[in-house]
Amino acid sequence: MNRLTLKLVKSPLGSLIFGATRFGHSSKWIGIFSTWAEAMAVIPTASPVGYDQEEATRVYLTYPTALVRPGDYPVLLHLRNILTAGARVLDVGGSIGMTYYMAQKFYTLPESLDWVVFDVPAVLEAGRQVALREGGKSKGLRFVDSLGEAGPCDVFCSTGALQLIEEPLTRMLEQLPQLPGHILLNRIPVWEGKAIVTLNDQGFSICPYKIFNRGDFVHSLEQLGYKLVDDWECPESKFSIRFQPRTRLDSYRGFYFRRNA
Repeated sequence: MNRLTLKLVKSPLGSLIFGATRFGHSSKWIGIFSTWAEAMAVIPTASPVGYDQEEATRVYLTYPTALVRPGDYPVLLHLRNILTAGARVLDVGGSIGMTYYMAQKFYTLPESLDWVVFDVPAVLEAGRQVALREGGKSKGLRFVDSLGEAGPCDVFCSTGALQLIEEPLTRMLEQLPQLPGHILLNRIPVWEGKAIVTLNDQGFSICPYKIFNRGDFVHSLEQLGYKLVDDWECPESKFSIRFQPRTRLDSYRGFYFRRNA
């Protein structure tokens, strides 16, 4: 499959394959690859890669700040139980701080909460503009360009982003001043099969996109001393690979891990 995909994307048909979503094809994913580098190698040289694009800024400037989907409710529940006054949250791939705004739709967040969003510069620019627009509702938000700026955190949070980041989650955690006590992850594509990388056509760019093996994913965090407390379905998120409809996932997952004392 990889050799066939390589031939296709480097042929005149490549623009049609990667542009299929703009011409009505229902799937945004193409190809099955073993590694991130292998997926990157077949992206046409003229295609923008990743979310650090001007179009991403425009998209997130108009994105609903408090959109709640079925898979978000467990996150809201766990956050309400976890967060205390002065708590520090690191939201990786948190875009405009949607989880932060979403929580405020249902309850008052603790005083002196420090909610730090780490994302790519184009998305952070949208986040900062939205924060100005939201005024007092954004008072606990900060935006940083690197993990090194984030400082220590009590809660590591990420929604729908880990699959778009080359660096493994465990490596990101090990870069922090200390391991957080809680990890909340949502809309993660995991299955029982072998971990793969595919390509995600966003319309304005192409992104390598990880599909995780569930057992390996959970075990990697257990190796750092975490215990899986809860997991749930995110039925609003699913994928199938273009031209391979049987290679599909009908529901992503969410996870709550707590670190053993």
